[in-house]
Amino acid sequence: MDDAPRGLRESLKRVAVTLKEAQIPFALGGSYACWARGGPEPVHDVDFMLRETDVPRAVDVLCDAGLRPVDPPEDWLTKVYDGDVLVDLIHHPVGRAVTDEMLARSRDMSVDSVRMPVLDATDWFEMTLLALDERYCDLGRVIPMIRAMREQVDWTQVRQATAESPFAEAALLVATRLQLIPAPARLSPGGLSPSPAGPPFAGPPFTGPASAGPASAGPSPVGLPSSGGGSAGEAVTTPPAGSGAVTGAPESASAAAGQLDVTEPAEYLAGELRERLAEDPRVAELGLEVAVASDAVIVRGEVAMETRRTAVDIVLAEIVPDRPIRNQVTVSQQESPPTVESVS
Repeated sequence: MDDAPRGLRESLKRVAVTLKEAQIPFALGGSYACWARGGPEPVHDVDFMLRETDVPRAVDVLCDAGLRPVDPPEDWLTKVYDGDVLVDLIHHPVGRAVTDEMLARSRDMSVDSVRMPVLDATDWFEMTLLALDERYCDLGRVIPMIRAMREQVDWTQVRQATAESPFAEAALLVATRLQLIPAPARLSPGGLSPSPAGPPFAGPPFTGPASAGPASAGPSPVGLPSSGGGSAGEAVTTPPAGSGAVTGAPESASAAAGQLDVTEPAEYLAGELRERLAEDPRVAELGLEVAVASDAVIVRGEVAMETRRTAVDIVLAEIVPDRPIRNQVTVSQQESPPTVESVS
């Protein structure tokens, strides 16, 4: 055992026992809460979660036990030292107050032979993912923690609580693609349907690089950057209310397969639409890029014939009849047949 983890564990146990004897409500947090639940062991400091009103008394009893207090510039925690080991007493992690309800959700566990309350795994991941930002977004640390604790977490709740963070969304998407956690939606014979794993991802997720082609005005769709200005050849198809398809559109394999739930995560909806366009014989193009914006389904790419470009509108209208379609597909230039020179 390394000296650093050994010292951290001893300080962890000393603080926990002191707080327990003083009957101060707390929960083990930070990386050691993850370690107690099977994650990698930290080597830096120890974190405890307390209500803000309990922090002054906690500092007093810890000082009586021989720890040294430090008044940090941050207003969301207090620090104490046990020798050279730093212990954080956190009362407002990621801007959210530690509450009675949060402490009540903690689980009493044996941590290196000492029983103590450990922060709930779902609460822990909400805080961890919300702490990710432009300056700190190390998924190399987060993914092993997800792998270790995935079965202890309510991922539906985590997705809801972190929905406004693009960094949390990215971490969850990577974990989903690695099949570490359940996807928020699943494929069924009738298309995409809600999954017990959780609600759709919020916000405009990334679906991949945009294909070459004219950009549309308005909000930037999923996976396609907005450069302003419409394209001359762009057609926006808005199906008549309640029609379910473009007038005169024939029945197809797409329609028979069922419509899609447009409330599903944008990256999954875009991928499913792209697959349907590739499989439908009227389009049969593998290179089309589909993006789902808040106001339309946008398709870019190149097809060989005008009939296939028109079929894009028809097929999509059958699958997602309530979504306007912005068709930015272009028709490749056909070379004129060579002039036949007659021999006289």
